[in-house]
Amino acid sequence: MRRLALALLIMILNVTAFFVGGGLLHLLFYRRRAASAAAWKYQPEKTVSRAAAWRMVPLVLLNGMIVNGAIGAAVALIVGGYTKAFFSLEEHSAWYAALSTAAVFVWYHVMLYYWHRRMHRPDLFRRFHHLHHKHKAPIWLDALYEHPLEAAWGGVVILTPIFLFPIWAPGYFAFLAVMGAHEVLDHAGIKLDLPIPFLSRSRGHDEHHRRSNVYFGQLLPLLDRLHKTDGRPGA
Repeated sequence: MRRLALALLIMILNVTAFFVGGGLLHLLFYRRRAASAAAWKYQPEKTVSRAAAWRMVPLVLLNGMIVNGAIGAAVALIVGGYTKAFFSLEEHSAWYAALSTAAVFVWYHVMLYYWHRRMHRPDLFRRFHHLHHKHKAPIWLDALYEHPLEAAWGGVVILTPIFLFPIWAPGYFAFLAVMGAHEVLDHAGIKLDLPIPFLSRSRGHDEHHRRSNVYFGQLLPLLDRLHKTDGRPGA
């Protein structure tokens, strides 16, 4: 019962943080700096109306519960000792702790890159992924504006690695924080990035919404470079 309560609490706190954080970001830029959009917005000539944004909220809330339900479950299971995650560096070296943290970032990137490219097949795009591409110039709500099947897959990707190999728990929690903030910034349409090396730039995902055939990666730029889907000539 305590683990369930912890999972639910984390889900509620994360969903609340998403709406509060994203809402404040929107207020600071889209409302207070609207007149200077050309200075901070990737596609200043395009916008999402307030009415359209409000219509997105029910689906965003549902998907937020799905994804953050998985995150809450992951944290509760780690705390309860039901996974391969570890806290003490006496169990594994500091080098292994760092490598396992990096591995989670790579896992997330690989599992979502190929899924994302598959979702751009015409049949799957029409059936599922078209929702996420409703706006050519996305706003922060688009981070969770997608078909619930895609949100569920994201939850599976987040939850799975703690059962596959030993992961340093603080590193995994750091991954969750970076992943959540990165997803919001990726879709905010704002020239603003987390100051963390190796992360993909928010411009890339904004360009993905504009063109659809480039920048499929999430968090990292590795596979976009490998598969030449990073917007270079010929992409």
